[in-house]
Amino acid sequence: MEASVIVTSHNEGDCLWKTVRSCRQTITALDCEVLVADDASTDDSLAKVRRRYPDVRIVASPVRRGVSPTKDLGARHARGKVLIFLDGHCKPEPGAIFRLIEDVKAFGGKTLVFPRVPALDTHEWKNARGLAGYGFRMDLSRFECEWIPAPELERRGSFFVIPCFVGCCVALTRKLYEKLGGFDPDMLQWGMEDIDFGIKAWLMGHEILNDPLASIGHRFSGTFNYPVDQEQPLVNQLRTARKHFSEPVWKPWLRRFRGRHAALWEKVWSLYKEREASVERERQHLLSCRVRDELWYAERFGLPWPRRRRLAGRS
Repeated sequence: MEASVIVTSHNEGDCLWKTVRSCRQTITALDCEVLVADDASTDDSLAKVRRRYPDVRIVASPVRRGVSPTKDLGARHARGKVLIFLDGHCKPEPGAIFRLIEDVKAFGGKTLVFPRVPALDTHEWKNARGLAGYGFRMDLSRFECEWIPAPELERRGSFFVIPCFVGCCVALTRKLYEKLGGFDPDMLQWGMEDIDFGIKAWLMGHEILNDPLASIGHRFSGTFNYPVDQEQPLVNQLRTARKHFSEPVWKPWLRRFRGRHAALWEKVWSLYKEREASVERERQHLLSCRVRDELWYAERFGLPWPRRRRLAGRS
């Protein structure tokens, strides 16, 4: 099979079957499956998909594991050579999935491709015409992110070069997914899986590009479909920093991180230590395989920290 669209979900309500419908409508001429990876939904969203699309495969975790493990669950069950990850509240426009597949192949399977992302009105099930995002920038000090306006993005032919993709959608080959180690199955609840994966890609020598002609709408909301404990995204930040930061960068980062989150520190550190073995294994693998370091990443994308000269001055 050429490609798999992996739709990840948790209590998506009617958005899930509408996302599946939109995917099915736009891949009729493609050798492509739609697979739902569900994170222990407790509403009737899966039942609605089963009623309307009984041939769509569903893999579901019996207990709530989080966004990153659910994406990895979907990847491990997908059959396609190209993997396209979508949130369960997305609407691909006609031709978008085809373009992403063709983009991935055109770059020899060595590049991650992210689409143009307009805001999706889930009531009307229509994508906004004007409001859209193309790529994220984020700092390595606090992992704070923001959309980059299109005029500020670096061009690569008809594509944009982006420092990081947004978790709602990304396309890449299965081979590259496996080379990068996949989405972290030990991350908790929500947050950081896209940043972690994006950093892995760049440091291991693989670009992230945006195709502005592939449009996939996404529901943007200030609330979650599930409770998110405030310390759990912080644990994911710890995991990401530990994986990608060499010791001279990791130590000052950890000191500042602990100071910023003093009230939650004991709980955050305790949760981190529970899964420390897996992060150390991945850290060793990444540090041995990467072709660039976090200092290169900061310089490449104009980040104020970390900087080689500052670190050298403190050694």
